[in-house]
Amino acid sequence: MPDTINRRQMSGMKMNHDSPRAEGIEALTQALADVGQHSLRHISAYIAQPLPALWNNTPALDTLRRFATERAMREVRLLFADASGLARDYGALVALAQRLPSHILLRQAATEFSPPASQSFILGDGALVLFDSGERPAATHTRTAQHIRPLAERFADAWERARPISEIRALGI
Repeated sequence: MPDTINRRQMSGMKMNHDSPRAEGIEALTQALADVGQHSLRHISAYIAQPLPALWNNTPALDTLRRFATERAMREVRLLFADASGLARDYGALVALAQRLPSHILLRQAATEFSPPASQSFILGDGALVLFDSGERPAATHTRTAQHIRPLAERFADAWERARPISEIRALGI
């Protein structure tokens, strides 16, 4: 199994008219809600580049909270490429994780292993939001299994190797 999906492989993923664009925080929040609606047990996100405007956004946090608490045995798994500024950059998300520690799980990607992708993404059982690289908050949203499955496998592998971010319990946010 290849270690990562690089930019060339991602650009090779042909996202067509069935893959709408999400541009701006409001559209990304709606795409996140769609991922939640098409997931039974997990929402998984790899956060390669910081985007606090999304992850501290009240509607996005409400989506995560609702998903995690609507049914038993649900998890939101957030894997950070760099968690050094977690409390500073993602205070509202950290607070939610502290309130729901068995449902909102935060981990730091292992630096000695390749990351699951070069770009940030959110995925569920039946939907994927693949973020653009760069400063602008935008992404491609798809429900095509051929795009979801490889990233889900790479995320699962990276998640198992990642370090739980247990320091947030002591932050007192």
